[in-house]
Amino acid sequence: MDFTKLQGSGNDFIVIDNRDGKVQRLLKDRGISVEDFVVKLCTPHTGVGADGLILIEEPKDPENDFRWQFFNADGSVAEMCGNGSRCAVRFCYEKGIVGERVKFETLAGVIKAQVLEGGKRVKVQLTPPSEPRDRCLEADGLTVKGTFINTGVPHFVVPSENLESLNVKSLGRAIRFHEEFRPQGTNVNFVEPVSESTLKIRTYERGVEAETLACGTGATASAIVAYLKGLVKEKPVEVITKGGEVLKIDFSDDLKEVYLEGSVCKVYDGLLSYEVFTC
Repeated sequence: MDFTKLQGSGNDFIVIDNRDGKVQRLLKDRGISVEDFVVKLCTPHTGVGADGLILIEEPKDPENDFRWQFFNADGSVAEMCGNGSRCAVRFCYEKGIVGERVKFETLAGVIKAQVLEGGKRVKVQLTPPSEPRDRCLEADGLTVKGTFINTGVPHFVVPSENLESLNVKSLGRAIRFHEEFRPQGTNVNFVEPVSESTLKIRTYERGVEAETLACGTGATASAIVAYLKGLVKEKPVEVITKGGEVLKIDFSDDLKEVYLEGSVCKVYDGLLSYEVFTC
């Protein structure tokens, strides 16, 4: 089975053209669940290794270019993924599935995108976020003040003055599973402003259950919250990820238009051996 591995700002994804339904046929023939399929492929060392798996499928509405199924590395389904969406768009652009203007279907709604620099950069228009809500939590022995916002998936944004020394894994996990966000939990972003229009960010991602090098919807959530709270004062907001790349976030004052832009890199094309499911 052919696949392509791409990464956007350090978030890496396995992308498969499943418009012919070959993945479902494989699962049926091999007697494995979709969750096991995803985990096998996304596990480092014994699989391909990735933060998530993306299946490109035919759209339900012919007005759209494609539909995706997005899976976190643990096999769970996510409504949306900002960096994953940019990787999916580049994949489809190179396969001739889409042109430079794109519309595709996700569980969070229809996402619009623009291909830039021949696919090396992609700009996506995300669905409008939820109303931000301030929360004060007790987590990991600390009192944590932050803001909850859904930018396609749920995020909790926490300002920090010591971002580099923060124990993101411990505190992020405690917040991710906090009773305030049950049952589905939340992603957690810790942010520190470095200029009038720039933030640093570290993110604990739900479904990956670890700190990741970047998170597109998390960067978007953080930029919006930071601007509304006066941590940054200029738009677009540039967000420096843990991996060192910069994501550009822009949005209208009423938050009805939200844009995420950044680079996309194709790592390699591959051919999956079915032996991976028996090892």
